[in-house]
Amino acid sequence: MVTYNIRVFAFTILGLAFFTYGIIFLSTQNLDSIDFNNALTHISTTISINVILWTLFIKWAWKWKMFYPWLVPFPNLSGEWEGELKSNWKEKSLDPIPTEIKISQTFFNVQVKIKTNESRSHSIGASFDIDKDRGLEQLIYSYINTPKSSVRERSEIHYGSTILVFEDFKVNEMEGQYWTDRETTGEIKLKRKNVA
Repeated sequence: MVTYNIRVFAFTILGLAFFTYGIIFLSTQNLDSIDFNNALTHISTTISINVILWTLFIKWAWKWKMFYPWLVPFPNLSGEWEGELKSNWKEKSLDPIPTEIKISQTFFNVQVKIKTNESRSHSIGASFDIDKDRGLEQLIYSYINTPKSSVRERSEIHYGSTILVFEDFKVNEMEGQYWTDRETTGEIKLKRKNVA
């Protein structure tokens, strides 16, 4: 799992709230005679502004490099990736399988879609496992694979899990392994095509 620094989040949320309130207060008050009723009404304005700012952060701003790693402990993997799978199916007699992967990511969610010539997969659960002390930087996801109907006599619908390993926050390559409920395993290597 990702280790979030709750103290940093708390100080950032409270700091932004006090900063916003301070700007509103100083721009609307006469400091010689403070109107406390007016000052209290600024609390709802401060809350509204902060909700908007945090919504923007959760949707888009978390991708900005200025937030790494002190506030955002994981990299932005959003975008299109290409690479190949090597399976142990039929005693490794298969050639490497070209694959395309699309990763959609928000601050709270990761979705992985995989496409090969014969099948489509999508994640049913995904999470980062980042722990610098243990030397772990990886994306772990479980998926369901649906082969084309024309190949289902030899490749049935199945579930699997994948671990993709990466380094640091500017990730352009990942590699890892996968295994399925058909008792097959394999390796996967990916390179980034573009960033979403």
